[in-house]
Amino acid sequence: MSYLFAIPPQYQALVEAGKLIRRGALLINADGGGIVAHLQETRGFAKGGFELLSKLGAGNPISMAGQVANLAASGVMIRQNQQIKQTLNEVRDTLDFVKGIGVANLATSVVGIGVTVAATAVLVQRIESLRVNLENFAKEVTEFRDEWRTNELEKLLQAASTELDRIDGVHRRVNGRPVLEAAERDLHHVFDQMAARARSLFMRKEIPVAAVRIVLDGLSISGSARIKALFLMDEAEEAKASAQAQVKNLMDMTIAMPADRLAGRLVGTTSHREEAAALSARMASMRDTAVGILPLVDELQRQDLRASAYLVAAEKEEDAPLMFLPAKVK
Repeated sequence: MSYLFAIPPQYQALVEAGKLIRRGALLINADGGGIVAHLQETRGFAKGGFELLSKLGAGNPISMAGQVANLAASGVMIRQNQQIKQTLNEVRDTLDFVKGIGVANLATSVVGIGVTVAATAVLVQRIESLRVNLENFAKEVTEFRDEWRTNELEKLLQAASTELDRIDGVHRRVNGRPVLEAAERDLHHVFDQMAARARSLFMRKEIPVAAVRIVLDGLSISGSARIKALFLMDEAEEAKASAQAQVKNLMDMTIAMPADRLAGRLVGTTSHREEAAALSARMASMRDTAVGILPLVDELQRQDLRASAYLVAAEKEEDAPLMFLPAKVK
């Protein structure tokens, strides 16, 4: 079996020694930068298992046993109506590992890491939140109202929501490829339109922080969902090309508006430097996630694994929050 769901002991030891770090969805050697494994969140991550881990991590490790008991009793479980299968020591090891590689802070992320397996309902809810934010933003910032509405940003968000539903239901169709092809095409359009709005924003002397957040969320959702559609069609090379284009777009945005320059132009906040730093970090995280697709495709091809099988394995796992694909020694 190429995929691992239990944390390999040698990974834990390397993390504790500071010799293994995470960059996007890649686990790499801190010294030479070589890829050790590819990291992928599972359906367990998306559907509650990671909520358990994040809540455990928020408290005092000494009272972890009590927290596990309380969470189990209150129904916060990896699967509804199912007892937690892991022992306390296994939960502690998992918690230590995800904290050690900086994944714990992704518990509330829109897409997590790697190729998104986040539940469609979560993403659709996030899109609806974006639409509300857009409506409020247009009311508050009059000069943006016509530009953002005539460019049909709301319709773009609705299109992304629709395609997410279609991708999620493709397994119920006899021939799902036409659905995936249409979804991939539409999501490509959404991403390009979001990127165009980002370029327009960064040319302004005053940049509303709410507008930047809306654009980044739109880019994140549409970009990751497009990669997922391509993986499900086993169009690995096209997924690689799409990831490269996403990296370029995000790199251009970072170069055009570094954190110090962004801080001087942000409006709608009293914490200019902090907001600018957070937005820049978000762009860097999105870029790292897209970059990780490139060696992942190469690794899947090296191991003669189908891209769709990689996703199916992650989506079937409902207990472990993480899936590992160890890199073969070249």
